[in-house]
Amino acid sequence: MIKNVGKIDQTFRFLLGLFLAGLGIFILNGKEGNVIGILVALTSLLPFYMALTRSCFVFRWFKIHSLSKKECEMHGQPYPESKE
Repeated sequence: MIKNVGKIDQTFRFLLGLFLAGLGIFILNGKEGNVIGILVALTSLLPFYMALTRSCFVFRWFKIHSLSKKECEMHGQPYPESKE
């Protein structure tokens, strides 16, 4: 799996996942069975997954990444330039 999510982006995605989970469970009453709250809480799994794997499918579609120069030096470019 291509790692294309940088450390700052990873932190942001994790915090977004926490926010969506809290919003869905507590604010939108997902814990009491409200369907919208449950759906928002389930949606929080996507940013958590991307933060955990450090891979974003949308970034992959457009061949972009949020890795810093230091991270690229450590792990290599996620999308090497084709040499023709």
